[in-house]
Amino acid sequence: MLSGLGDVFVKTTGLSGGATAQKMLELFLFNFEFVQEAEPKEAQGFVGGKLQTKSSAEATVSNTLTLSTQYIDWAQLGFTLDQFKRVATNETMLVPKRVTVPTSAPYEITDAAITAANTSSIFATVTGFGTWGQPGALARATTPASPASGEVGVDTTNTKLVFNAAQAGAPITYTVPVTYASVETYGGSGTLTRYGNIEFYGKLYSPESTDEFQIYFPNLQRSSRPTITIADDVPTLEIQFGAIAPAGWEEPYKVSNLDTAVLA
Repeated sequence: MLSGLGDVFVKTTGLSGGATAQKMLELFLFNFEFVQEAEPKEAQGFVGGKLQTKSSAEATVSNTLTLSTQYIDWAQLGFTLDQFKRVATNETMLVPKRVTVPTSAPYEITDAAITAANTSSIFATVTGFGTWGQPGALARATTPASPASGEVGVDTTNTKLVFNAAQAGAPITYTVPVTYASVETYGGSGTLTRYGNIEFYGKLYSPESTDEFQIYFPNLQRSSRPTITIADDVPTLEIQFGAIAPAGWEEPYKVSNLDTAVLA
């Protein structure tokens, strides 16, 4: 019987630059599912007054390999997204910060990032229910020094947020922009470098085998966009591939019994 899968890696086949420009990546899979489906063609005839199938054959055959992983590092994420990392420069992102409005005056939060240059990116929201009322977004006060209830004053001169006394003790999340000189990214503007078609290698483990069985797919082509699910604090990334049989192959895979292998 088979007891598991391991030593899994993939290799690109179509990156520009020829054979030595290709790249490989080891995968740590949570689920491996290979499904072969055939559309039947049937010839029917009446037997004893009932129409029955007299002959059946396979017509169109589809081969689908589904790979899932719960171990997510930067490279595994890129493979799932079908992208190699890029480096973006001068990248500005909004960063959330969490604070509590003081329970006594002054009802202010000081932050050096609250500047005139950043003012269009600064927003605040109440994140919980209490004596201050319901959670929800705070409107920008036209007079930063004296916000009304339900407003926030953005005082860029003194680098602080100013709240109404009605928000005393309220939990607040607010955003400020942070600019990075460089950061690795997937997606975004510009041309992406894709993995494209890949070769797949893995070992099928069995207690009846000393050296296991190697399974090899020479041509996998993506047939779906990734599915990313986070449940019970565990992420699962899933992607489907069409397994294509190369010229001269009847099946899109090869399974080798390494117990019988003789080194050249």
